[in-house]
Parts: sequence; structure tokens; C-alpha cells
Amino acid sequence: MDTFLSIRGVRVVYPGGIIANDDVSLDVRRGEILALLGENGAGKTTLIKVIAGLVKPSSGELVLDGVRFKPSSYRDALRNGVYMVPQMPRFFDGLTVFEDILLTLRTAGRGISGRDLRRKVNELAGRLGFKVDLDSYCWSLSMGEKQRVELLKALLLDSKLLMLDEPTTHMASHEFRLLREMLRGLASEGKSIIFVTHKVREALDIADRIAVMRKGRVVGVFKGEEVDEDILIKYMFGESNGPAGLALETYKSLQSPAGKPILEVLDLWVRGAYGQIAVKGVTMVVGRSEIVGVAGLAGNGQRELFEAIIGLRKPARGRIILDGEDVTDRSPAHRVRKGLAIIPEERLGWGLAPGLSVVENVAFSLLPVNSTIGGFLVDWRKARGVAEEVVAMTNVKIPSLDASVDSLSGGNMQRLMVARELYKKPKLIIAMNPTGGLDLQTARLVKSMIVASSRSSAALIISEDLEELLEVSDRIYVMSSGVVKGVFEKPFNVDAIARAMAG
Repeated sequence: MDTFLSIRGVRVVYPGGIIANDDVSLDVRRGEILALLGENGAGKTTLIKVIAGLVKPSSGELVLDGVRFKPSSYRDALRNGVYMVPQMPRFFDGLTVFEDILLTLRTAGRGISGRDLRRKVNELAGRLGFKVDLDSYCWSLSMGEKQRVELLKALLLDSKLLMLDEPTTHMASHEFRLLREMLRGLASEGKSIIFVTHKVREALDIADRIAVMRKGRVVGVFKGEEVDEDILIKYMFGESNGPAGLALETYKSLQSPAGKPILEVLDLWVRGAYGQIAVKGVTMVVGRSEIVGVAGLAGNGQRELFEAIIGLRKPARGRIILDGEDVTDRSPAHRVRKGLAIIPEERLGWGLAPGLSVVENVAFSLLPVNSTIGGFLVDWRKARGVAEEVVAMTNVKIPSLDASVDSLSGGNMQRLMVARELYKKPKLIIAMNPTGGLDLQTARLVKSMIVASSRSSAALIISEDLEELLEVSDRIYVMSSGVVKGVFEKPFNVDAIARAMAG
């Protein structure tokens, strides 16, 4: 098997002195699936962004199919047969899915008729086992749906090198199996695939070879059949197997607390992006000091439920009671002042403001609930002190409080966002896919913090990761087609939950 892409001595240094790639050298063979494995901040995403023409390295070179490759832009990479499916896809929200796909194809210099495009999309979606509404607007798509559309774009372009950044973050197990079969088929046709993941078992299951990255370097490359989980974890986190003290506790089921619950969702009906009913008569309760999970495959009403509870989407019918007050018609800011902490799945844009510094992101979020840092005007000296406390809560790795949040890795963004929300000492935490795309250690830390906080408050976790919900929840509601299909208590019947998720 010959080399299709050769990476030699690539080094990337971000503003603030953060070394994202440190003398990275690696070969990608023709017709193979290469897993790029590592924890968040290891440099995986930066490396594939270099290949995709999105990041310019300070040194090093790429050789693509025997020719020196120095992509000047993302468009340049596309036209050379290189396609990257990002972990957090960004679309032109004002376009329909059909228009967005067509724009990507034209950017890559590919002409296609509207009829042929619709036919090919439906054919490919059928092979992957999911449906795509080409006439829906991109802004209405969930994160999982966006990832699937990105995968379709790559296949439509017939790319020679396909790079997927944490593509299974929002996929169910059967969808992963379909994806694996499709990638295997593409590799057998001579395509080269870089599969970025932090999941050890996933890498072992799908890859021909596994390259492990740690602290910006490639620390080991292994054949999939010649390595096991223990060895890969050792290389990912070093001899100490990661930071101490992050192991999850054994969570015990709590009795439903006496007194009024902290959250009541009563016969809630919520419309989706096009007026269709996305949430249909949902009723659920979160008691004080308990963790309640909401399970379901992507696109079954969970996003609309989340947006209704936090105040971004007005229900068509029903009520939302927060700590004894009917907040159905109240603003998101009022709900935050009432004690709601929000952890959205989209870190930049929703959770953190791009272009602003760490201290600004902390201060502006805490203003409604923390009078010590100011009223109409921010006391920046006090704000910096609070930001230091927030950063220390989860050991967020930043060069300084003045660094832009855009420069942080996905894992450090999530640590900062979770620590900031928990610093508010909320009455209720509502989180949507809180560990999506995180490495093992960061995911454990995030879950541990939410669990610890729930002892004095409560948590509602909406997640497509069933294993996560089984681990931390006291009770699980399952949604399918906008309806609660079942409510499950510990000890959980996993088969019954899976059947309910499938409708």
C-alpha cells in the first residue's frame, strides 16, 4: 500500500504561544482508514485543518500523491480532492440544505443539475440509513443533522482524501455501523480516510492503523490488529493515565425528593422550524438534588424541548414551571436570574462569544446573577478575580485571561463554559450533549462536576449518548418523534430503552 499523503515536520503555533502541532510527521496510505486518536487539545483538529488549507503552518511540508501540496485556501484543498468534515459544521443559515450543498459543489468546481443532485443525495442518504430534507433551512438543523449533510457533501465530491473530525459525536450505534461499512467501501476503492476520534474502541473498530497524538506530537503509530485499549490509553495520556482524581463515582439512585420539584414541564407542545409540531404533549419532572436524563436519536424533538425550557422557543401549548414559578412566557434572562444554568451543545456562538476574551466571556455571562462584578458597568478588577476562580475550577488551559476563546481547544472551551455556569450556583442545570466530542478525561471531569453540583441543585441532561445517561441519571425519559415513549428508573432496562428510542 503506497503513501498518498506525506506530512513532514509540521509545526503550528497559535497566538499566545500555544503550540498546537509540534514537528508532526505522518504518512497516510492510499486505500486505508487512519484513525487520529488523542484527547482534546492534542492537536488532531489543527493537523487536519492544515491539510484542508484552513491553517497555515509555521514550518513543515505536505506531499499529496507525489506532488508538494501547499493549499492556499479551503477551496484549493477541495479542488485537489481533499475534504474535511468538521466536528462543529458551519452552514449558511439563510440557505436551504439543497442550496448549501450546491454551493459547496460549485466551490469545488463541480457542475451538476438540480435533478441529478436530488437523486444522488437521496441515493447516498439511503446507503447511510438516514433521510435528508433538502428543502429545510440550514439554521433549523441539529448538530447531528449538520454532520450528516457534511458527510454527504464529501461523498458527492468523490474526494480522494476524506477527513472526518469526530464524526460519530451525534450518531447512534447503528448509524456508526453504517458509516463504518461505507468508509470501508470507500477505502477498498482506493480512497484515503483520516478518522479523528478520542474514542479508543471506535478507533480499534474502524481503523487499519491508529496514530496517537499527545501535546501536539505523534507519539505512536500502530496497526489496528496489533494493539489493545490499554496500550492506546497509555500513549494518549502518558504513564499516569491522565490527571489524577477524575474518576467518576459510583452514582446511586436517589429517591424522588419530597416537596415541590425544581422543574415541571406540563403537557408541552412546541413547533419546529416550519410550523410542524416537534414536541407533542411532553410532561416531565425534575426533583431537587436529582439528575434526570432525556434520551433519543437526533431530530426527535430534543432540541426544541431544550430551546423551550431555556426560553428561546415559545411553546404552542403547555407550561414550564421553574422553582414554583410559571416561566412559560418569561425571557431566558429571567430564567437565568431564577437559577437556571445553561450548557448548550454548540460551544462557540451559543455557549461562548467568539472574538471575546476569556475574562469577557465569564464577566458578561455572570453579570445578571453576580452583582459583585458590576451593574451597568463591569468592575474589571473584580471580574478578573472571578474569571481566575472559574478557570481554576477545571484547570482550563489558557495562555492568559485576555486570550480569545477562539484559540482554546474544544475541550478547554467546554471546561470553561461548564465551570462558568456552575460558578453561578444554579438551582437547575440544563445541558444538551454536554460531553459531545470530548476526550475521556475531560468528559469524566464534566460529568463529575455536574453530578457534584446536582447534590445542592438538580440537572436535566439531554444527550444522544445513552451510555452517559445510564451512568449518571436517576431517571431517564426517552423521546421519539416528539413524544415521551417511556420513563425508566434504576436499575435501567437497556433493551427497553433502546426499543423506545427506536420508536
